Amino acid sequence: MNIALWVIQAILAIKLISTSYSHGLRRSQPAMQQAVEKMGTSSRFWHTLVAILAFIAAAGLILPGLTGFLPQLTAWAAILSAIMMLSSIYFHVKYRQSPKVFVSVILLAFAVFIAYGRLTLAPF
Repeated sequence: MNIALWVIQAILAIKLISTSYSHGLRRSQPAMQQAVEKMGTSSRFWHTLVAILAFIAAAGLILPGLTGFLPQLTAWAAILSAIMMLSSIYFHVKYRQSPKVFVSVILLAFAVFIAYGRLTLAPF
């Protein structure tokens, strides 16, 4: 079970780093420009917040387990990721981005599995 959790943690962390990069540093891309236009004036704040939280969550999924320092933070990072995915689902449904809703649902399942796994099945 520990190996399965590590693999899913790595997949989710990679996706969160990708999200952090795209929402924080690559706002000029056409897909992000469309999102900015749909969201209006509040989009800069939300994209920056998502970028920061996604990076923190990605670090929290990997670093505590690798270093052995406060490994229970991994479960909290997974919970943060789940909350972010719920928010992602809300925003993607609201702005009619159906393919991204599917990805967010899968990532939500990963985050919930990691949180459950690290809290009960295979804690560090």
